[in-house]
Amino acid sequence: MVKQQDMTEAAQAVFDKLGTEPVTVGEIAQNTHLTREHCQLILMQLVMAGLSDYQFGCYKRL
Repeated sequence: MVKQQDMTEAAQAVFDKLGTEPVTVGEIAQNTHLTREHCQLILMQLVMAGLSDYQFGCYKRL
């Protein structure tokens, strides 16, 4: 498991819910009890950091 020192608890919770199977922002929000907007922001940051991938409205861990 990746554990970045500068990753917030919310970002770590979102990252931990990502797997090799694609999931939507709504699924992540429901599983982490964060808002969809907060999850969307974190997921895009994970994509920009090269830790996740976005395709067809879904995210997965790289």
